[in-house]
Amino acid sequence: MKKSKLSFDEIEQARDRILKEYDHYIVQFMKSGKLKNDFEDRYFGAMKARFDMASFLHAEMVTIQQLRKKEEEKAGRETNKAIDRTAAKKARPTQSFADRIILQNREKIAGYPERKIHAEASYEVTKLFGAMNEFERLHWPDVERCMREVSPTLYSGPRVVLESRIFDLWSDAKGGVSPRLAVYSGMFDRFPRNVREIEREEQRFLVDSGHLLHELLDEIKKMHGNEILSVKDRNYLEKMIQYVHTVINDFRLNDFKIQK
Repeated sequence: MKKSKLSFDEIEQARDRILKEYDHYIVQFMKSGKLKNDFEDRYFGAMKARFDMASFLHAEMVTIQQLRKKEEEKAGRETNKAIDRTAAKKARPTQSFADRIILQNREKIAGYPERKIHAEASYEVTKLFGAMNEFERLHWPDVERCMREVSPTLYSGPRVVLESRIFDLWSDAKGGVSPRLAVYSGMFDRFPRNVREIEREEQRFLVDSGHLLHELLDEIKKMHGNEILSVKDRNYLEKMIQYVHTVINDFRLNDFKIQK
């Protein structure tokens, strides 16, 4: 049986449990807070690289438990400095691997248009917004026209829902960004800045965009072979299917299809 994917809330709950383990470890054994920060870096790197989060979080929980066990076993036999040096050496390969994956993903999406959101906004978010804002402006009107042509009654529900969500996520109606990204952009200017909430909002945008892309793809597939449409329209929709499918693959959004 295929292992089910963790929901976003389940991933966050597991992350919080691991952070608490690090808090106890750091306080009890007077360790550097860098260990906790390194885990946070690996976590966000894994999320952006679309790792299997169930396996990643399990491995991280095992890691902190092993650190605690080793510290207890070596208490009185080694200095804290030697232990910190060993922990840093073990952490480096994991981070290096994540960095390589992230670099490969950045190269994959480099050719997409980039839309300014904020000077410190995530590269992946600016690229996905650029790609889908272009789709919203240049292609959605024709896709929506085909939906109405196929069946105004049948597609009135999906069409209205899709249009509302496309506007919220991918339009440039609010100072050059979408309503959702206007909220994200504003987080950078708050004081004190909540980095964790910024990262969470990035993930929400990517997850919700992934869900929307899959639903959009399903709706286009439903109608693109309908003979009510002209050959020109059907060929156009075939290109849109290929485009949306490519975006899903390039931005590693394959796992964000909602199971019905």
